[in-house]
Amino acid sequence: MKTVNVAILDEATRAPTGEMEEVVMTDAICALVDQGILVGDDAGIFFQRQLEYIQAQSYDVLYPDLMAREVFALNTEGGEGINSITYRSYDKRGETAIIAGKATDLPRGDIDGKEYTISVRTLGNAYGYSRQELAASRLTGLPLEQRKVDATRRSYEEKVNQLVWFGDAQTSLNGLFGGVADGPWSTCTVSDVAAAAGGSNATEWGVDKTPDEVIADLTSAVAKMYVDTKKLFRPSTILISVEKKMFLMNTPRSIHSDVSIMDWFCANNMFINSPSQFQDINELAGIYPATIGGAFDATGASVEGFTVVAESADNMRIREPFPYVHLPVQYKGLEFEVNCYGRFAGLELIRPAAVQHFINV
Repeated sequence: MKTVNVAILDEATRAPTGEMEEVVMTDAICALVDQGILVGDDAGIFFQRQLEYIQAQSYDVLYPDLMAREVFALNTEGGEGINSITYRSYDKRGETAIIAGKATDLPRGDIDGKEYTISVRTLGNAYGYSRQELAASRLTGLPLEQRKVDATRRSYEEKVNQLVWFGDAQTSLNGLFGGVADGPWSTCTVSDVAAAAGGSNATEWGVDKTPDEVIADLTSAVAKMYVDTKKLFRPSTILISVEKKMFLMNTPRSIHSDVSIMDWFCANNMFINSPSQFQDINELAGIYPATIGGAFDATGASVEGFTVVAESADNMRIREPFPYVHLPVQYKGLEFEVNCYGRFAGLELIRPAAVQHFINV
C-alpha cells in the first residue's frame, strides 16, 4: 500500500476546491498502477474510490421478496476456513426410586449426547468494468454502473434464500423444506387439517371451509405444538403463502361482521396476536405434500399449507460462517474484474420439534 495526496473535487461542479487529502491505495490498485494498466496514481485513486462507493452501496440494497433472512436469525461463527460445523445435543436420562435406608444400588442420573455435522459450501460470482467504461466515467464524472453490482448481490441473495428454504441434497445443505434425505427438516411433524363439516373430506380454505372452520384450523395448529412439546415451544410465527395470507386478511369473520378472519384470530389467540406474525412467503405457494409422508415440491406444483414455528436462534438459524465479500480487483483482458464469494452452510435446524407443517388448506 502507499499514501498519495489528491485534490478534493467539488461534488456539484467536479472542479478542484484547492484542498488536498491523503488517500491510501490498496495493494491491488497499486499493482495495477505499477503495471501501467491504470495510468498513474490519479487513475488508481479514482478507480479505488469508485469501487469503494459501489461496494458499500451494494450492501444497502433491500430485497423485500427474499424473506429467509427476515424470518430466521443469522449466525456467522466459524470463519472462512471451516468446511463443516458440528453441534451437540444433550438429553438427560435417569429416574429416582423409592429405596431402603441402607440401599447401595441407587439409580443414577446421566446425560446422553448426539453430534450433528453440517457442511459449509462456497457461493461465488463476479462483476467487471471494461477499460472503456472506466475512461468514460473519469471523463464525464459519472459513477461506474451500480446495477452490475446490484445484480451480482441479488444473485447471491437469491441462492441463499433458495437454500434456506429447500436446501441442496447434492451438496449436503439443509433447508426448512428439503436437503439431505435424513436431515433435521425431514423429522418435522406434518399434519392434515381437519375436514370440512358435512361428511366430506374437503379441506380447502375459501372453497370448502367456513370462516369458523378456518379459524379452528389455525387455533388447533398453534395449540398442537404447545401440547405436543409439553409447553416447551410456544408458537411465534406462521409461515404461509401470499395468497393464503391475503385470504385471511380480506375475508370477513361472518356476513354480519366487519372483522376479518385474521383479525379475529389474532384477537383471540394466546400465541399469535398480530398479523405481522403471519409471514407471507412467495416460495411457499403450492409446495406442501398432498399426503403425509409425501415430498415438498419446490416448483410449487403441489398443494397449499402453512408452517407453525417457535422462532429462536436456539431452535434454528442461518449459518453463514463467512458473509459475502468483494475480493481485490483483477485485470483480465480488457476488463477489471471483481470476484465475490461467501461461505454458507444452509439452515441449522437444531430443534425440529419447533417446526410443524399443516397441509391441504
